[in-house]
Amino acid sequence: MGRGRRRVLERGLVGCGCLLLLLVAIGQAQSTAPEAILIGGTIAQSGPMSAEVWPFKKLMDVWADLINEKGGLHVKAHRKKLPVKFVVYDDASKQETAVKFYERLITVDRVHLVIGPYSSPLTFAASAVAEKHGIPMVAAQANSTAIFTRGFNWLVGVIDDGPKWSNHYFELLRAEGKVKTIGFVIQDTLHAKEVGSGAVPRARDIGLEVVFEETVQANISDFTPTITKLKAANPDLIYVSAFPPFAIGFYKQALELGLNPREYHIIHHGAAFRNAVGDANANYVTGENYWMPGIRYGQPEVFEEVLKRTGIRLEDYPWASIHMFAFEAIQAAVEQAESLQPAALLSALKGLDIITIGGRLRFDPKTGQGTLNPFPTQIQHGKYVTLWPQEIATGAHIYPRPAP
Repeated sequence: MGRGRRRVLERGLVGCGCLLLLLVAIGQAQSTAPEAILIGGTIAQSGPMSAEVWPFKKLMDVWADLINEKGGLHVKAHRKKLPVKFVVYDDASKQETAVKFYERLITVDRVHLVIGPYSSPLTFAASAVAEKHGIPMVAAQANSTAIFTRGFNWLVGVIDDGPKWSNHYFELLRAEGKVKTIGFVIQDTLHAKEVGSGAVPRARDIGLEVVFEETVQANISDFTPTITKLKAANPDLIYVSAFPPFAIGFYKQALELGLNPREYHIIHHGAAFRNAVGDANANYVTGENYWMPGIRYGQPEVFEEVLKRTGIRLEDYPWASIHMFAFEAIQAAVEQAESLQPAALLSALKGLDIITIGGRLRFDPKTGQGTLNPFPTQIQHGKYVTLWPQEIATGAHIYPRPAP
């Protein structure tokens, strides 16, 4: 055989060998792919917090169904799409139960990443488990600064910090220029105090006179002393930074005792609040929501389909939208990551800059905290009307509220 023909043959054999190695590598990558992308988490399906979030297990499963109907999420390392599966437990609204199940999710169920539970106290505890094991956590319904200032590496959260909670609301009040005085009732809990810590100076910044400010014991049942002082201060607007059980008790007693400001602002005025006080009494109460029909950022049609299939109404469970933010972040991170390894997923999460249904989401490189803030809404005859910013408003702010 001539030298030329031998070199051609050798090159061909080398080329075939490289191709064979490539095919073997591809085959190995595909054969070692997991059966599904596992996302772990807990939901308060029982206990006091369940009124706000108990149906969200269905929310997770339906979103996964929508993804899987399109073949799943593409994973670069395995060169193919993999289905999504949620592994979810009931944390019973308790920190110790949440910790137990996050340990199980990571060490027994071997999930690839976790989504945080409802509330800042539960997330504060559960995120320590993820940090200990080096598994990414996407905090959904928690934004207390204390969670994100512990130097944790494995944590990101989709919503902005508590002090910025009502920024859009105060922009609305400044634009209208109608409210002159304000009184604050703040529940002595982590989240409520953080929201209050930003709202009080923000009120002053826009020119409101703060005529009353009181932090009240978290589990108190008799609000008479606070209400008596509020009646004497007589603010135009009463701002209540509290979780529903506290806000419900305060609001009911305030109405019974004739406390009649021009507006009540209850930061958590969802179904748990509205159903407990009744639609008639809840009428014209303002508060915040992260998304409502009519807000057209990102791909709202996906979320609308999730709501349709689950039967969950935003009027009843407004925090469903925050879970959607977390889903969007997880989807983008999985598809951008080099693999499903924890470090690769974390790197992809921290580098995200995406438009969600609630607006632009990025994570602070130092703390991991996100950039999404809620919008002011008002209950008007059982419906939630988005008031601000103007480009997404679905109705006008009714102020002052009509006399009861």
